[in-house]
Amino acid sequence: MQDNCIKYTLMADDMTPYIRENKSQKIQDIVTETENAFQHEGNITLGESKRIELIRKMKQDTDKREYMMMFNALMIGLTIISTAHFVVFGSIFALVSILLCLVYFVYIRKRLTTATLNLTEHKNNFDRYLWEGFYLKEMRYSAVKLAYFIFFPLLLVFTTDLISDERITFWLGILIAAAISSIGWLIFFSDDKNVLESIESELKSLEFLG
Repeated sequence: MQDNCIKYTLMADDMTPYIRENKSQKIQDIVTETENAFQHEGNITLGESKRIELIRKMKQDTDKREYMMMFNALMIGLTIISTAHFVVFGSIFALVSILLCLVYFVYIRKRLTTATLNLTEHKNNFDRYLWEGFYLKEMRYSAVKLAYFIFFPLLLVFTTDLISDERITFWLGILIAAAISSIGWLIFFSDDKNVLESIESELKSLEFLG
């Protein structure tokens, strides 16, 4: 009975959508294999030690989960709210927002998929592999950041229109929402920017470590 429970728990974990993605698992396998290759060497150089450290940072890919959840939630939320806004107020701009949202979503997902596939092609060129991993993280960060700067203000304005008896001036609402979005991003995600800058600096230092 206990074994069955354990098997069920493992199966439930495997159903987690973002972490069990085949492409993500493939990348993790490559990272693990490369790290083991370094560790099996008798004496490692300073450059190899730094590479092992960077590999471990890449394995801690928590930004993928957080950013993709935020990105998907924003895109879905804006689509729903914009549709409701169009139904209630007949706003053409709400339809334009839906179109822009869908185009941006498809474009970003396609770019991230391409970047992920490119990453797996550099297994034998390890420094290039590390750089491609950094570019993927940076792309994910920039894509979500831009999405929140552009679309989150629209989401707030449309939501305010739907729940409030008094409609505020559109552009005034956009400015207020944009300010809130910018401040929120700076407060909660400035650390992620610092981490990216730190990784980039360490990658550049590999050129001098050999």
